[in-house]
Amino acid sequence: MKSLNTEKEYVRGGAIHASATSVLIKTGTWRVFRPVMDHLKCRVCKRCYWYCTDNCIEWLTLKRSLLLATPPLSIDYDYCKGCGICAHECPSEAIQMEREEVMV
Repeated sequence: MKSLNTEKEYVRGGAIHASATSVLIKTGTWRVFRPVMDHLKCRVCKRCYWYCTDNCIEWLTLKRSLLLATPPLSIDYDYCKGCGICAHECPSEAIQMEREEVMV
């Protein structure tokens, strides 16, 4: 099988030419809506964490959360595409989708 040099060749279709490359491409820059978490409403059920298709929600253990003085769940906006699955699955409505501000 021929090895592809992806820097010089155009690969048509959804070809996967190397593994674990999604962390190199920040995909959150083109979203229209962004999830905003209200940590006071959050019951830490972790549904958003389990349902996120892009693994954008980071879960910290309670001990680590207290040590860092941060909420146990946080959203990585570099990779979040704004699909809204986390907001749809949240039973306490702690995540709301808000329109992304346009940076000019």
